[in-house]
Amino acid sequence: MAPMLLIEASGSASAIGETIGQALRPILPEAVARHRRYLETQGIAWELALDIARRCRADLEEALPRTAEEMHAVARAAAIDVDALVSLNALQEILFLARRLPLAEGCTSLALPAATTTDGSILLAHNEDALPNRHEQVYVVRCRPAGEPAFVAFAYGGLFLYQGVNELGIGSTGNALLWNDIRIGVPKLFLYREVLRATSLAGAIRATMLPERANGNNHLIATAEGEIYDVEVSGRHAALQYIGNQPFAHTNHVLAPELRQIEEGDTLDSQLRRNRAQRLLELGIGQHSVETVKKILTDHANSPNSICKHLDPEGNGMTTRTIAALIVNVTEREIWVAAGQPCRQPFERFSLS
Repeated sequence: MAPMLLIEASGSASAIGETIGQALRPILPEAVARHRRYLETQGIAWELALDIARRCRADLEEALPRTAEEMHAVARAAAIDVDALVSLNALQEILFLARRLPLAEGCTSLALPAATTTDGSILLAHNEDALPNRHEQVYVVRCRPAGEPAFVAFAYGGLFLYQGVNELGIGSTGNALLWNDIRIGVPKLFLYREVLRATSLAGAIRATMLPERANGNNHLIATAEGEIYDVEVSGRHAALQYIGNQPFAHTNHVLAPELRQIEEGDTLDSQLRRNRAQRLLELGIGQHSVETVKKILTDHANSPNSICKHLDPEGNGMTTRTIAALIVNVTEREIWVAAGQPCRQPFERFSLS
């Protein structure tokens, strides 16, 4: 894994994008090249991928002008085509719209209410699982946008997958779901950026349900006041679950009964992983801390489809691996990030202040 970057950005959306694009200029051309090669191995021509991206970009520019401005600035500063950057961020949408192929990437997300931790902190946690075609550069963005809440968040490989916490105490993480109602619209990863713009819990939840979205993910959203919600979002539907005072795990299958008819794929591995994570969380109720959560994120039960995933060096078995691990202390407005599998890489702490 490449060393983790810390990117300090501030100002207008364009200035923020310029700073991030300059920092990512060494890796974004390679990230796009890997993405293009992967699509072509799936039988999807690059011209078709760019056409889908172009159509999605039109919706992004209309619905989310600040995020679109930031994205354009990233592309300019990194000297890459803007539609190639949109395509990089719209892998699941392109696979489905071009050939109705599933996206094999996964992830595990956790929420720990104040009642479950030793000091009353509200914690979110996440293992980010990715295909080998994703660029492995992990970075933290500490950002002070003009007229918006400051935030500190994790991302990697040129994705707008910003998971972290803002200065108002709104924390966010999430994971992939497989849907059959994906459409042209705003790609799902850009909605993570919108959550961190939110100034209220309701605003954060509404950001995940943007009417112009192409697709959706599962989102875990927590506030420093102790409110935690899980939001399962598809291209056209959404379901909201209040977490309350119990620990909660989510993986890559739908929990809301009313949404299961639009879910795709074999979810057995996801169910086993979620059950394992939920059990580990419940075993430590009242005793959890950043350190106990780190241990859960390194768990290898039911390998290779474990919470902490590794590629088979012989090329067999799992096609995804854990590319990074994240813990968000919503109460303290800080994140802990491991660049790579958390069983191998140390966590680094990044405070908003």
